[in-house]
Amino acid sequence: MQDGGIRRLLTTQCLLVVGLSALLWMASGIFEAQSALYGGGIALLSSWMLGRRVYSAADVAEERPGKGVAMLYFGAIQRFVIVLGLFALGIGLLKLAPLPLIGAFAVAQLGFIFVTR
Repeated sequence: MQDGGIRRLLTTQCLLVVGLSALLWMASGIFEAQSALYGGGIALLSSWMLGRRVYSAADVAEERPGKGVAMLYFGAIQRFVIVLGLFALGIGLLKLAPLPLIGAFAVAQLGFIFVTR
């Protein structure tokens, strides 16, 4: 994805998360909306990290092709651990509502589908 593609993805994900949070606020209240914003924020962070990793791996791959692929794999593992930790933090420590949190994360991931079409 080019720089404009990453921006478009993050914008799309942001709009999806804010829209879902607004709907939850009207239907269920502020607590569910906050939980959704947190879950959407996790998805946005993950996408931003992916974009940064792709750019840096592309730069490294020009000089050392195998190293770029290794960077992408390491980035995937890193994002997985961070996302898992943020879910645990949000549900366990912050006591956010799990369903809106995970639901907003999933809805934000739909941004990949909308941007690639």
